[in-house]
This record gives sequence, structure tokens and C-alpha cells, in this order.
Amino acid sequence: MPLDVTEIDLQRTLFRFLTKSARKGELADREAALNRLPPATEAVHLDEVADEMQARLSEMYPKAPDLRGLLGHASAAELRAMQSFDWVTVGIYAFGLPPTKTRSGTAESSAHRALKEWAASNGDVLGAPVGAVGATERWFPSGDESDAAFIGESESLIVEVRPAGAEAHELQQALFTLVKMRAVRQAELSLDSRSDEVRVTLVVEEEPRAATRELAESLQVAVFVK
Repeated sequence: MPLDVTEIDLQRTLFRFLTKSARKGELADREAALNRLPPATEAVHLDEVADEMQARLSEMYPKAPDLRGLLGHASAAELRAMQSFDWVTVGIYAFGLPPTKTRSGTAESSAHRALKEWAASNGDVLGAPVGAVGATERWFPSGDESDAAFIGESESLIVEVRPAGAEAHELQQALFTLVKMRAVRQAELSLDSRSDEVRVTLVVEEEPRAATRELAESLQVAVFVK
């Protein structure tokens, strides 16, 4: 049974990826963009999604830079224009996206962003499926986005990260978020009569309390201390 993935799901996910690249003043990786997109019933054509996203953007914000340039051919001047544009407001009103925040409701910190990017780039250290390409903020049918994910041919690894200074209740929330996304991924696979292994890992920068370790073990969530 195929999932009903709407065009706006694809556009929102690509928009978030491209605007985050814009804010950092860098070109986006096409393969990384595809790995973040939700699984569709047919092959996803990245350029078609980008064109429809840009059409919506241009209609509402005619003076906005053309984000499609991030997929490989933006000039230095275009990158500077993209970096300075107010993409958060555009995302709220053009795509119905909330401001970029962590699940605790506070703005995402540079430490959190750096740690999830580290996780997505270090699958070998985290025991990711062989050959799987890491992606940050991978979309799931429940509307959740993992900090990082590695989707292999017969195995998946879903990762949440919490940087140094995270409190015990934040780690607990992360553990249960992972339990939820594991269940969603398993349900997603079951629609195709598949029973791939789905593993989940919490990446932290400080050794958690014993009670957090015990909870993680009970929930079958691996904990990796960077």
C-alpha cells in the first residue's frame, strides 16, 4: 500500500534544506536533498519539485532569490543574496512551516546543529547500514523529522542528538521521540510487507545519568557519547 505523499510535503522538505544551505552561504548537495525527501509512490524528480516550490515562492514573494541555484549553479553574489534573505518568514507564510526550533520549543542552537551534522556525516562511527547515506532532518509520515537518519536497503538507523548541557528531561524526551520514529518507520515498511531492522540511537556529548541509561536500555535505544 503506497503512502499518500503530497506535493507540499516534498516542497516543504526541499525548501527547508535549501534555505538552511542558503543561510550558511553554501551550495546544496543534490543527493543529500533526495535523501531527506519523503518516499513517494513514484521516483521523485528533484528538479520538478524545485520548480514547483520556486513557483509558489515567486508568486508570494516576487523579490525572493531563486533557491534552485543552490542545487549546483549559484554564483557568489547569488549566495550572498540568499544568505541575507528572511527565509523563516517565507517558510511560515508560503509553506506553512513553523520557525526552526527544537522540540523543546527553543530556537535551535549552533551546538545542536553542529552535532546533528556530525552524526549525519559519521555513520561508520554510529554503526549505520553499509552504503546508506546520512541525511539531517529526514521526513517521516507522521510529520516528524529526525536529527539524522540512514536509510539502507534492508536496515535503517534513526538518530536524535542532544549537545552538552542537555537536561535529564530533554534526554528523556529524545528517547521517546526515537521510540515514536522507530514505530513510524516500521509501520511505513509494513505497508510494503517489509520487516527491515530499524535501530535508533541518541547521540550526546556528555555521559548521561544512570537513570537515563537505564531508560534507554529498557526502550532499546542505543546511546552514543561523542
